[in-house]
Amino acid sequence: MRLQEVMSGIKNIEILGNGDLDIASIKYDSRRTAKGDLFAAVKGENFDGMDFLEDAASRGAEAFLVPRGAEKRVEGTYIYAYDVREALALASRNFFGDPSGRLNVVGITGSNGKTTTSYLVHGILEHAGIAAGLIGTVQYLVGGQIISAARTTPESPDLLGLMGAMIKSGCTACVMEVSSHAVTLSRVKGVKMEVAVFTNLTRDHLDFHNDMEGYYRAKAGLFVESDVKHRVVNCDDPFGQRLIRELGTETITFGIQRGDISTEGPVTIQEWGSSCRLATPWGPLEVATTLPGRFNLYNIMAAVASCGLLGVDAGTMAEGLSLIGRVPGRFEKVDRGQPFTAVVDYAHTPDALMNVLENARAITRGRVITVFGCGGDRDKTKRPLMGSVAGQMSDVVIVTSDNPRSEDPEIILDQIMEGLGDPAGVVERITDRRTAIDHAVREARPGDMVVVAGKGHENYQIVGKRILPFSDVDELARALEKLAGEEL
Repeated sequence: MRLQEVMSGIKNIEILGNGDLDIASIKYDSRRTAKGDLFAAVKGENFDGMDFLEDAASRGAEAFLVPRGAEKRVEGTYIYAYDVREALALASRNFFGDPSGRLNVVGITGSNGKTTTSYLVHGILEHAGIAAGLIGTVQYLVGGQIISAARTTPESPDLLGLMGAMIKSGCTACVMEVSSHAVTLSRVKGVKMEVAVFTNLTRDHLDFHNDMEGYYRAKAGLFVESDVKHRVVNCDDPFGQRLIRELGTETITFGIQRGDISTEGPVTIQEWGSSCRLATPWGPLEVATTLPGRFNLYNIMAAVASCGLLGVDAGTMAEGLSLIGRVPGRFEKVDRGQPFTAVVDYAHTPDALMNVLENARAITRGRVITVFGCGGDRDKTKRPLMGSVAGQMSDVVIVTSDNPRSEDPEIILDQIMEGLGDPAGVVERITDRRTAIDHAVREARPGDMVVVAGKGHENYQIVGKRILPFSDVDELARALEKLAGEEL
């Protein structure tokens, strides 16, 4: 595609050089750049793309998307932009032929519930015979191909490339998680969405957004600044209520006992599932799901709203929901025949941890044993808050390392411990996560529940600059098998 076509319709840019260049691809990582590519010099938290122009040129890049006033460091055609990230997203849309305009895209944003909701929407659509791709925290699904997820919402060239591949594989819909980072960094700029969903907003990512107002504005930006046809909002969430007021446009709402989609009559929460009747604009819907916990009812209602707006009838939605099993790393049960329950959950915010432990408490006749930590180089203010939640909701708390990254794990644990105050039960501190999980399993008695929280589906641990293989699910299974072997 010619460069002028790639940059067509993008405001506040200036092309200096050959506008008739044939562009082979669009890259933002110089290491992935090849002959004939357009290289976008985006700026990240820890790098500046301008520092890699020489490397991109040496690999064959012939055009360079750079900030206005940037120095011309290498020979080639330059595109000067007021906002490089926005120009990159719109150029990617042009290059891939506006794939979001040829798919029914459901974008899901919020602090908690994005992954589960996306799996529910995807499962219902597939059950309804609607071929759908999936982009999210756990993995990307394109046709029958599973691709490891580098981030919740990919950078715009990767995102639109995935959508293009979905179309080629026969998909007519795309379900995607939209992170607040993605909105702020223009990764979804120009993406058309048939449905945008707001699940909730709780404390998270304040290392990036500075405060809750900035965090809210990022989430709200998806609904205000994007090309969205239908908006779905949790009306039980305070920030959801604010968003509904500020949008001032037709919105589909959901909530417990109120909203366009709401519960009717009693809600039955069982040990490993729940059931209820939902009132919806598409008729009553009987829900019977294996997903545990009251918090999952919100994810179910969000999924019902999304699928209903895409034309799926209530009966098909109910059938689809009943067939969906586990979501990786979301209250995922690990069973090796032990006389107690063991689960892994991605909960890494105070509210998410509260939801998980409330559910654990409700379905456990014995003690709740919680293993958790907090990630390094992330919002430090939530560490004592998570300590407080764990301390009050657990009989035994084992504070351990998560992904410490560049921080000293012991300092992170110190900050968690500050929030424990006067805990309800026993508190132990075991920095090594593998040892902590093993200790929790040995501590458990018949009827107890071990909850390993924080990393969920992740299969790595980041220590310093090293990415080490580590899976909570695998480690918990290993500890349970080892215990069973010793007891024989």
